[in-house]
Amino acid sequence: MFYTNSYDVQTLLYMLIQRAGSGTLPPPGFTSPPWSLLADQWASIPTPSSPTVLIPRSKVVLGHQDSERDDKNTDNGEPNLDIQGHTFGWDNESPPRPTEVAPFRANWRCVTNGEFERFWKEGEGGVAMPTSWVEENGEVKVRTMYGFVPMHVAEHWPVLTSYDDLAIYAKAKGGRLPTEPELRVFLDMYDVGHEGGANIAFRHWHPVP
Repeated sequence: MFYTNSYDVQTLLYMLIQRAGSGTLPPPGFTSPPWSLLADQWASIPTPSSPTVLIPRSKVVLGHQDSERDDKNTDNGEPNLDIQGHTFGWDNESPPRPTEVAPFRANWRCVTNGEFERFWKEGEGGVAMPTSWVEENGEVKVRTMYGFVPMHVAEHWPVLTSYDDLAIYAKAKGGRLPTEPELRVFLDMYDVGHEGGANIAFRHWHPVP
C-alpha cells in the first residue's frame, strides 16, 4: 500500500511548476484556463477597505498528540492496526504546546506577483527574480502547470519566492513576516480554509488570488 500526505503533494506540485515550459504537461483531460477572461475578473475584484487587520492578544495550541506509542499494541508491542482517530504528525509536532501571541497587525492577503515585481524592478533590496518567474523575449512571465503566463494575468496571484527575499520585502515595507503562532492565529480567526474557497488545499492546479 502506498501512502502520501499533503506535504508530498505540495512538494510535487512545486517541482512541476518549477519545471514548467521544459516538457512537463498538464494533467490528462485538463484544458488551459481562459486566462484573459480570468485576468479581467480578478482585476475587477475590489480591494479591502483597509489593507491590514489588528489581531488581538490570543492563545493558540501548536502541534497535536501523535505519540508513536499510540501506534503500537501495548500488550505485545506489535503495530496497532486500529488507526481510527489517529492523525499523522512529524516528530516536532508532538506534543501540543499552548502559546500566547501578543497583539499584532497583519495584511489581509499575501504579497502578490505584481507587488513583488515592482519591488524587484526598483532594486530596493537587491532581491533576485523569483524562480517561479521566467523572462521570455524581454517579458516577465509566471510558471504554471500549463506553461508560462504573462505577468498581467498573474499579477494578483500570491508570489512564490524564497523566505529570505520575502523577509527583505517585508522589512523594506516597514513590516516583517509573521511567526508561526501569529500565522496560525490569523488562519484560525478568519475563514481562509479550503471550505471557504481559499487558495490552499489543492483546490486549483494553479495559483489564484
